[in-house]
Amino acid sequence: MKYFGLILIGLGLAISGYLFWRHLLLAGSAPQTETDFCSALFGTGCDDALRSPLAVQLGIPLAGWGLVYYGTLCALLLLGRVLGETFRFDAMTAALLLAGAAAVGSIALFAMMVTGRSPFCPLCATVHGINLLLLVPTKRLTGRSLHRSVQAVGRAIDFVVTGKTTEPMAARWKFVGFITAGLVAVVIYQWVYVEFTSHTQAAEAPFDPHQVVAQFESSVRRHIPVSKTDRALGPFEAPVQMIVFSDFRCPGCRKLARMVPALAKQFGDALRIVFKHYPLDSTCNPAAQQKLHPGACKAARAAEAAAEQGQFWAFHDSVFATPRGDTASMKSIAEKLDLDLERFETQRAKAATRAKIQSDIELGTRLGVDGTPSVFINGRRIYDIRPKILLLLIAHEILAANQVSQENPQQVSMAAH
Repeated sequence: MKYFGLILIGLGLAISGYLFWRHLLLAGSAPQTETDFCSALFGTGCDDALRSPLAVQLGIPLAGWGLVYYGTLCALLLLGRVLGETFRFDAMTAALLLAGAAAVGSIALFAMMVTGRSPFCPLCATVHGINLLLLVPTKRLTGRSLHRSVQAVGRAIDFVVTGKTTEPMAARWKFVGFITAGLVAVVIYQWVYVEFTSHTQAAEAPFDPHQVVAQFESSVRRHIPVSKTDRALGPFEAPVQMIVFSDFRCPGCRKLARMVPALAKQFGDALRIVFKHYPLDSTCNPAAQQKLHPGACKAARAAEAAAEQGQFWAFHDSVFATPRGDTASMKSIAEKLDLDLERFETQRAKAATRAKIQSDIELGTRLGVDGTPSVFINGRRIYDIRPKILLLLIAHEILAANQVSQENPQQVSMAAH
């Protein structure tokens, strides 16, 4: 039973560590191209849950609290063994109390996922299951009845309040043990807090507008062919053209997609946003070494099928607003948009649909696209796609186009395209 508990704690530590690392990754501003193990294992990611408001509690991510919890359990188990019988029962009783509190929290969080109040996260659900299972070995390791454990807790509370005990030497050792376990919890919490704070602050770090513009203007301007049949928002003749190579299963693309309506509204006819497919799924993208985003190719075909009924952007917004982008949700979205489902399914399977996606992939590969989202403004690639930087560079290009138009109106389209 002891080894079963250690295995559960080790598994909980590993999953919490991965989820915390993933949370830090999502807190940054760079495109996320690392393998998403949650998607690889379960076919659906945990990123939506990690981005939700519930994912951060009392200043740190829930995954960070998982590290604090499992680390403290490890400390109690180790101290119970090192300090011997004097502390073992009390350490295991404290571990049981912690496990009970964690189990209650897990039940509440799992209920929120099941009822749709928070996005479903397979790895989070696994951790919740571990927390419930840990009640069994921690109870067994106390070696006493539940009644005796309750009595021990009562005596501990009485000692803390009154300072009186019949075994002062043993009480001192127990006090040292609990202080040590508490220090372990504090150290882990402090590390988690510093890491989380540093990553979130880095994502919001200030920048020098002049340096950003200078770097942008010094980069190579690539010719990116577009046509009036491309999936785009804004007029074809707009002075600024923002091309986005995107993937419907990409967390970073989801974040950028939420900015698209605001950009289109703010810049109006001065900006054209063009969507290009670049699913990081080896099913249809030879440049992808693995199925980094399983189902991305299917989602791309579904979006193109919706485009044939004039609903590309509505479909685009709905997919990125859906926690799970699996095949079933594609059909569900099509139903909600009142698409002709028979025509939708037929279009998804057509060779022309696959050819359109393949054409975008080949273009992206030629341009050196190596992750998503990849953004080009008037042919120049932007690696830092924080909202403030996108706004700065789009406004800069509009101003530049206006200056060109005043000098020579015939150069406007050349500056934009």
